[in-house]
Amino acid sequence: MATSEKGFQIEIVTPQKLYFSGEVVSVTAPGENGLFQILKNHAPLLSSLKNGKVKLALADKSEKSFSISDGFFEVSSNKAILLTETIS
Repeated sequence: MATSEKGFQIEIVTPQKLYFSGEVVSVTAPGENGLFQILKNHAPLLSSLKNGKVKLALADKSEKSFSISDGFFEVSSNKAILLTETIS
């Protein structure tokens, strides 16, 4: 799936399943050193995550938010993956 001019691809994965896969405009996540936000063309990043809320701004201008347990977040070349033990 190709990304639009504004968005980038993300997959959110738990050990049990693929929770979300699609295009987003931004992701806000709870890093070990505080909240951070990722937009299109972000520099490569690998971060550990702590328990907290993740917010996705979707390409259709809607939002999704959910709580995660500890995990990891990686972004490179407009593709991101968020790995976490649990999502609620």
